[in-house]
Amino acid sequence: MAIDQTTAVFAAELILLLFFGRLLGELMTRIGQPAIFGQLLAGVVLGPSVFGALLPELRHLVFPGTPALKSMIDAISQIGILLLLLLTGMETNLALVNRRRRAVISSSLFGIAVPFACGLLLVYFLPADLLPNPAARLVTALFLGTALSISSVKIVAMVLMEVGAIRRDLGQLILATAILDDTIAWVMIAVISGIVSQGAVSFTGIGASVAGTALFLALSLTVGRRLVARIIRWSNDNLQTEVPVITAILIIVLSMALATDLIGVHTALGAFVAGMLIGQSPILTEHIEAQLRGFIIAFFGPVFFAVAGLGMDLTTLFHPQLLLFTLAMILVASVGKFLGALLGGRVGGLTNLESIALATGMNARGSTEVIIASVGLSMGALNNQLYTMVVAMAVVTTMVMPPTLRWVLNRVPLREDEAKRLEEEEAEAGQSVPKMERALVCVDESANGALAATLAGLFVAHQQVLTTVMTRNDETSAHDHLTQAAATAVERMARAPAAAPTIPLAQLVQTKHVHGEDAIEKEAIKGYSIAFFGVAQPISATANQFEHQLQRLVAAFEGPVAIAVNGRNRPFVADHPLSILVPAGGGTAARLATEVALALARAGGGTLTALHVFDPQEDTDLLRGRARRLGMSVLIDARRLGKNRGVSVKGITAVNVRPEVEILQATLEEHYDLVVMGVALHRSDTKFIGPRSAAILRALRTPVLVIAH
Repeated sequence: MAIDQTTAVFAAELILLLFFGRLLGELMTRIGQPAIFGQLLAGVVLGPSVFGALLPELRHLVFPGTPALKSMIDAISQIGILLLLLLTGMETNLALVNRRRRAVISSSLFGIAVPFACGLLLVYFLPADLLPNPAARLVTALFLGTALSISSVKIVAMVLMEVGAIRRDLGQLILATAILDDTIAWVMIAVISGIVSQGAVSFTGIGASVAGTALFLALSLTVGRRLVARIIRWSNDNLQTEVPVITAILIIVLSMALATDLIGVHTALGAFVAGMLIGQSPILTEHIEAQLRGFIIAFFGPVFFAVAGLGMDLTTLFHPQLLLFTLAMILVASVGKFLGALLGGRVGGLTNLESIALATGMNARGSTEVIIASVGLSMGALNNQLYTMVVAMAVVTTMVMPPTLRWVLNRVPLREDEAKRLEEEEAEAGQSVPKMERALVCVDESANGALAATLAGLFVAHQQVLTTVMTRNDETSAHDHLTQAAATAVERMARAPAAAPTIPLAQLVQTKHVHGEDAIEKEAIKGYSIAFFGVAQPISATANQFEHQLQRLVAAFEGPVAIAVNGRNRPFVADHPLSILVPAGGGTAARLATEVALALARAGGGTLTALHVFDPQEDTDLLRGRARRLGMSVLIDARRLGKNRGVSVKGITAVNVRPEVEILQATLEEHYDLVVMGVALHRSDTKFIGPRSAAILRALRTPVLVIAH
């Protein structure tokens, strides 16, 4: 076949795989099943079972199976495995595993050990003609035992979200156990692949595989974690081409997959661990993750699962003996997993009902099983018949799990502490500050600059966010103010009952020198969550807008900006408990200001006063106090957030058609170290603040942090 014809046939194969994969995946989604089943079904339809049986000549024309075409489609499929494992690793939250580690570890270990042993025994009952290599029965037994014992974290998470149990204690426990299952699975596959590569079972080879895997994991979870974060951060901040972070992620994944291959274990482990490290990177914004996920799900996912379906020959299941063994495999996998996880749950301290729910939730194989089966087929540990049986088992167990889990969960009552936690989480669901990952600090040597740097230091200490301080070559005080305030806050929080920050400040704060007039504007577009600005003259004396220098910075930054205005024009220190006033309103900017104020109060060991000013024109008898009820709910919400943060919040109210007058009066009657004020930016040709906000800033002599958004 000529090269151009090979390319044309390859393109036709991809078109069919993508089209039918997307079409049947959409159909499965609409009937409440995972889309991967439709993509698998697309492969079955295009494979020997349907397309080959109905139109064998046409199928041979489209899928001729020539070495060149086979290698091309296999290459896409193998890259698909690595990228799907990248996504799985990114969804792996080891902190979640650590929260309930006793129950998670016992459930996972028993849930793997029992079906693994059952799988080993099952292989020794299989006839020799059903094995790829009867002389290496143990290798097939090890692989099939692994395949029968693992759950799919992606399917488990999807089902828990579907039944509304993802935030329940039991739902989190099931998800954490599935995460540990997945992690153990790829370590087991790595070791087994090392055995397969040796060509025979030897304790020396097993020892080498285990040692290589342990060394790889140790280096990855220590040095590798920091290295991956730095690579992603450097790519985001220094490369100017499009989507540089995605390129960096792909290089990291392929490099770690290559590393595991070089030490004699499967590339799958490298891709999975790379996903774990990448998922923990603070620079992986939702936008970047969505681009990466879309790139994989739109192309590599459908192609991989459709190719996996191509390898299935359902006609083999028509043979009575093979059908019997398939049913036996489904029974062994389901009963073994259920009994193992049930026993593990009881050992881990769960009740009978909770253990039953956990055991039911762990009985879904889904995409993980298909990937494992594909790896086994490519390594020669499985043949096409066993491969078809394993994938059929994965489909059946996954389809049965959702309705049974829903039935069981409805019978597990909420605990009192769990109900309280769910209520608190629901109240905090709309918060913005906990989601912030990076802060930019741009200040000069003025009193406003010192105030901004100090407050940024408190914020960094509390939120543990990566922070970049922009300074000129001859300016060092900004970095000093920030780190000194942060260090004081860390010491203060360490003495409090709540957990103290764990990341060293040296790893969080970096300094960049400004070179050129537009250096800060270029830095501001590199994915920061919030920016702290402190310049000598922030607000125009005659107009409701920022001064020229600050105006350019605010225009370049898309997120919320915190602008410091030191009305006293003297050094601001945070060496005593801070008393903070925040005007509390119902708008987005006011809510964000309350969140920032709480973070500063917590880091400053101080208290917060929330002031809400009612407009009498909106509180008439005709409106029946609607404005007052809404205002009180704002104060109640501030108190609830303060309680969760460990900050004492006092709510006060006033009635005035001009709220700026009441804010100024509050600062005159009571001593406050800081006012944190939310301001909604108006937008036309440029961003500007309203006349009331400008009037307040000009009148206040108390230091102010404006949260403009």
